[in-house]
Amino acid sequence: MLISKRLILLLIILLSLSSFLTAAGNQEAASNSFSVWDFKYKDARTNHVYSKIDRQFTNKYESVSFEHIGFDDEEYVPALRAALLAGTAPDIIWLHQGTEFIEFQSYLEPLNEFLSESEIDFRQDSLLSCETDDGILKALPVSFQGMGWYYNKELFRKAGLDPEIPPTNWNNFLEACEQLKQAGITPIATGNNRPLTTDFIKRSLITAFYSDEEIKDFFQQGRGIASTEFRIIMDFCLQLRENEYLNPDGIYRAYFNFAPDSFSKGECAMIIGLLSDIAHWKEFSDELGPDNVGYFPNLIHPEMKRPGAQLLQDAGIIIGINKNSRNKELAYAYLQNMYSEQSQKLLVEDLGMLMPMTELKLPSKEYPVLLNIEAALNNSGYDIEQFTPSTYIRDLSYRYDKLLINSLEITLDDYIQRLYDKLKLF
Repeated sequence: MLISKRLILLLIILLSLSSFLTAAGNQEAASNSFSVWDFKYKDARTNHVYSKIDRQFTNKYESVSFEHIGFDDEEYVPALRAALLAGTAPDIIWLHQGTEFIEFQSYLEPLNEFLSESEIDFRQDSLLSCETDDGILKALPVSFQGMGWYYNKELFRKAGLDPEIPPTNWNNFLEACEQLKQAGITPIATGNNRPLTTDFIKRSLITAFYSDEEIKDFFQQGRGIASTEFRIIMDFCLQLRENEYLNPDGIYRAYFNFAPDSFSKGECAMIIGLLSDIAHWKEFSDELGPDNVGYFPNLIHPEMKRPGAQLLQDAGIIIGINKNSRNKELAYAYLQNMYSEQSQKLLVEDLGMLMPMTELKLPSKEYPVLLNIEAALNNSGYDIEQFTPSTYIRDLSYRYDKLLINSLEITLDDYIQRLYDKLKLF
C-alpha cells in the first residue's frame, strides 16, 4: 500500500512537472512568435513601406519570430473570421472601419488605457470612429479616407475639354465621357471585380444625395433601397456601363490590381480613386506629373441634399490587438512603433497616407492636387459603408451589383426588388 502511494505521488509530480514545462514552452513560444495580418502587405506599392516599419520593430526585438502576412482583399475577412473562431488569429489585426469593425470588435483588446499612457495625438473624430457604442476604444485609426474623381488634364486637352474646369455637373459629366470616347480615349479606369469601381461611385453619390441622418438609417427596412434617389444612382452606374464609359477591360478585373495602373499609364481619362494609402493623389501625380492631375470630389445633381459633397471616413484603415493574443506587451510596442515619428514620415512621404494626426503636414507645394482635396474636405458627408450593418449585406450588394453592372443579367427593377426583399426585415 505504501509503495502504491509513493508511485501515485511520483506520477503526480511527473505530471505536474510535465504541465509546467509545457506551459513554460508555450509561454516561451508565445513570447518569441508574433504575427500581423492585413490586406495591404501583398501589394508591392505598400509592401516596401510597411516592410521598413516592420524592420524598425524587429531591430528592437531581434529574438522575436516575426511574421507579417498580406491577403488579397476578398480573401482577408473569410480568413480572419476562420482564424478567430479556430483560435489561430494573429496578434495584430488590420480592419476597415465600418462593417468590418462592427463584426470583429468583440475580438479586439480595449485600448483606452494604452492611448492615455502613450504620446500619440490623434484627431478626436477619428478616434470616435474606433469606439464601440459604449465608448470602449477597440482600435486605432491608421488613415482617414474618402473617394473622389481624379482626372488626367492632358487627356482632357486632347479631347477638347477644359482641363481646369472639371465636369462636375451631372449632365456635363456624361457629355464629357461621350466626348472622350469619341476622341478615342477611354473615359473611366475600371476595376469592377468585387465590384469596386461602381461601388465607389455608388457610395460617393449616396453621400451627396442623402443627409447624414438618412445615411445612418439607409438599410432599415430597406428604405434607402426603395427610394427614388437610389434608382437615379444605380441607373447612372448602369449608363456608364452600357455606354462603354467604364473601361471594358477592367469589368472583371480586381480594382486595386488594374484600375489605378491603367489611369497612371494614361490609358484612361478619369478614375474614382481614394484620398489615402493607395490609388490616390501621390501615386497618380508621381506617374503623370504633379501638374497633370486634377480632382473633384463628387457630381452635382438637382435632387442632391449636398451637391458635390466629399465622401469622408474619419477613420479608413484601423488597427487593433487580438484580445486573445499572448503577446500583449509586444503588441503595444508594435502599435507604438506604427505611430512613431519615423513611421509617420514613411507613411506620408513614401506612401501618401493621410494619417488622422492633429499635426499632419501635407506636401501641397509639391502636389498641387492636395489643395483641391483639402478644399473638398470642407463639404463632406458620411460614407454609407460606416453604417452597413453586416458584411453579409455588403457582400449581398456586391453580388447583385455584379449581376446588374458586370454581366448585365438582371434589369434595374429586378436589382432593386431583390435587394429590397433581402433588406426589408432589417
